[in-house]
Amino acid sequence: MMRNILLSSVVLFFAPVMRAQRLPWVFPGDFRERIRLSDLVVSGIVEENSEAGTEFVDRIELIANSAHFRVDRIFQGHCSSELQFKWFRLWSPVGKGMVYSGPPVANFGTHERYLIFLKKSDKGWVVAMPVYALHAKLAPAPTSNAIQDLSSAPLQARYQALAEELETAALKVQNPPPGMTGEAATYFSAVFDLIGACAEPFYRHFESSPSRELRDAATEWLGVINRHHATCVQTPRQ
Repeated sequence: MMRNILLSSVVLFFAPVMRAQRLPWVFPGDFRERIRLSDLVVSGIVEENSEAGTEFVDRIELIANSAHFRVDRIFQGHCSSELQFKWFRLWSPVGKGMVYSGPPVANFGTHERYLIFLKKSDKGWVVAMPVYALHAKLAPAPTSNAIQDLSSAPLQARYQALAEELETAALKVQNPPPGMTGEAATYFSAVFDLIGACAEPFYRHFESSPSRELRDAATEWLGVINRHHATCVQTPRQ
């Protein structure tokens, strides 16, 4: 079955000294694991970003950033309509280059809408895991019939709502240039993790894509469903 790759360690090399440093965090191999890691799962818009100096997290020195976030949907946990959260970027010593090998790293753009995964600390909200990009970029606004607060909904209903957000984001991505799979395919694994065989109509949409690479990626996920003889069990809408 196609999955994100579990990485138990990621290596940074600093030049010219070329000193290797391993990051201690394990990137989730399943999208549901991001939810299990988190105290708060919400969608909304990053309205402002600002650097907040450097900070040691698990004995690794990182660049801390503070984001002002306007919440439009809650999938897990409880919060107000606006919040501040801290996220981190990799830091390299002055005068030394850095070569990174590992999963995508966090990079929140202002005025962009995201699904974010947070934990509560004694200083406020912070990303559920440092450095790595656990978040997902979403469509500019939720659909008109989207329920704002799903924190009390059954877990499967929340999975369905999250999958719909990801599907909507993928369907709004422009067709990729020739020879490239494009950004839409980056949502394929997450949607399958959340709703399994119920993602079949989503993948079939991309069978008519002008991009051969994108068509092939969708076909691979349809093959996963077929090989496992998976069936869709629909969750009633909340």
